[in-house]
Amino acid sequence: MPLVAAPAIYVVATLGIWWIHQGLENQSLRPWWSLLAIVLLLLALVGPLAALVYAAVGGFRAFRHWRRAQGHSTKMDAGVAQRESSSARAWEQARSLQSSLLRREVPGTIHIWDVVPNANEVFFMDVPADYARHYGMDVTYSQSSGFYFGRPAFVLAGLGINAISNAARRNAAANQAAAQWRERQPCRLVVSNQRLLCQVGGRWLSFYFSAVSAVYPEIEDWSLITQYDSAHPLLLSGVHVPAAALFTVLATHGSESVGAHPSLQKLRSSNVVGRA
Repeated sequence: MPLVAAPAIYVVATLGIWWIHQGLENQSLRPWWSLLAIVLLLLALVGPLAALVYAAVGGFRAFRHWRRAQGHSTKMDAGVAQRESSSARAWEQARSLQSSLLRREVPGTIHIWDVVPNANEVFFMDVPADYARHYGMDVTYSQSSGFYFGRPAFVLAGLGINAISNAARRNAAANQAAAQWRERQPCRLVVSNQRLLCQVGGRWLSFYFSAVSAVYPEIEDWSLITQYDSAHPLLLSGVHVPAAALFTVLATHGSESVGAHPSLQKLRSSNVVGRA
């Protein structure tokens, strides 16, 4: 339809312009009809182009739908399918780990050669994750001022611009200083029987289970939040975080909590609760 409409719009608009032109020459039409001629001229120029663009977009969508029907996926579809597959696989691994922990079975250990272990420390996971810390910060900002002279309107305008500029800077500084999740970045996450280790910016940071004051395993969001008395809260997220949350709750609350924790009970379901 848009392909048919493109020449039709051009023909109709052109005929309309010709008819108005003839009427103006014969003085059978009033001068204000020239405004309609201008509108028709714009329609003749823009209308077919808009129809062709609409036809191209519709054709591309139809072609993409046809390829999907033939079993060919786009790069975006392939990426979504890969993420969903990774999430489902990680979810099943976490469910299997939960079952093993509830049976009091010791999970398999791995070697981490670039981390020096503590006494009696063993490692269980070495996976990618997303890292963030929650804290506020001191922010400074400068206020501008100016001296204006001249007409009252000019002086008031200058003072108003200064006030608006200073208020914007003050609000931006307040927003930047407020406590929020900062330092968001990918990290390498290692889980042992004593701590969570995050390799961030080329250095290892240790978060010991013995120092945890609160833990929030939000596996529906594929995230884990841990709080400390002497350190900023830690946020870990990603497909492997549900398994890391199991080890964290095991170390901080005991073996029974692995199945009793309200958030971890969602692992009993074979359906993935959310998308990572």
